[in-house]
Order: sequence, then C-alpha cells, then structure tokens
Amino acid sequence: MLALFQRLISHKFFPAAWTIFTIFLLCLPGSMVPGTGFFRIEGLDKIVHVFLFGTNVLFWGWFAKKFVSDPKKLRNVFIMLALYGILLGIIMEFVQRDYVPNRSFDVYDIIADAVGAMAAAIYLRSKQGIV
Repeated sequence: MLALFQRLISHKFFPAAWTIFTIFLLCLPGSMVPGTGFFRIEGLDKIVHVFLFGTNVLFWGWFAKKFVSDPKKLRNVFIMLALYGILLGIIMEFVQRDYVPNRSFDVYDIIADAVGAMAAAIYLRSKQGIV
C-alpha cells in the first residue's frame, strides 16, 4: 500500500488534483456546506483549512523531492511552496467574498491556511534534515 502511495505522489497529477480539489471545496456555495451534526463543531472549518493547505504543501513537497537533490535548493522549494499555499489561501478568501454565493471573507481562514502551509513546510524540512 505504501509503495502505491509513493508512486501516486511521484506524479504531478496527484498534487495537482489535490490543489484542484481544495479550490473546488472552497468554491462550493455556502448552502452546500454542511452545517449540522459533526460539521456544526465550532472551529472545525479552521481545522479543515489547516488540513487542506498543509496537505497541499506536503504533496507538492514530496513531488519536488524527486527533482531537487541539493538541500539548500530543496529548502527554498519548501519555503516557496509554503508561500504559494498562503497566497492561494488569501486569493481564495477574496474569491469566496466576491464570487461564491453565501460565502464570506474570513481572516481566520487565511491564518488557518498559513498555519497548515507553514507546518507542512517545517515538517518537510525536518524530515530532510534541513535547517
């Protein structure tokens, strides 16, 4: 199973598909976002943001490790991926505010996106032994 997962993430399709999936979820109209039962837990949406953006950076980082062997360059790639994740989160908040029905701008979502992206980059760096 692990070998299959490693093969999946070694192709650009996997992180690209996750990015598209994340954007899709963030563009769902507010009326389609569950608000009852389990989904009613306060703060759950922030956990979802941390997960979506952290996983996005992880997948792109694992993909990038195939092509970059120099530790300094790899460190820079991880930093750029975290910045990309933060920028994507900011852009998506404006998209939600201006174009997605029943969705709004939330600075705390941006913070959650940034936390997820930075945590993933830090994790990637630590697993590579990069300081």
